[in-house]
Amino acid sequence: MIDTGVNRELERQRSAAVARALGDPKRLCVLESLAGGEASVGELASRVSCQVPNMSQHLAVLRSAGLVTARRDGNTVYYRLSDPRVLEAYQLLQTIAR
Repeated sequence: MIDTGVNRELERQRSAAVARALGDPKRLCVLESLAGGEASVGELASRVSCQVPNMSQHLAVLRSAGLVTARRDGNTVYYRLSDPRVLEAYQLLQTIAR
């Protein structure tokens, strides 16, 4: 059994990773875009006005934090929000920031 102090530290580390992922305006724009449904890297890059290599880096951060998931269809990778609560968290951030 893992000590509850260790569990709490792991939870704090995961929370910090999510907070870092949400700390970039382009990534927030990606989350807004994905609120409408699944999109490819190219589609997201176009919507967010970002070059594909940079978009891929942003998506890697969001994926690592567990905020988005990906699926491959041939050569195309499609992303979507991993959980509807991701958008709720973003909206809460917007409310606090006002």
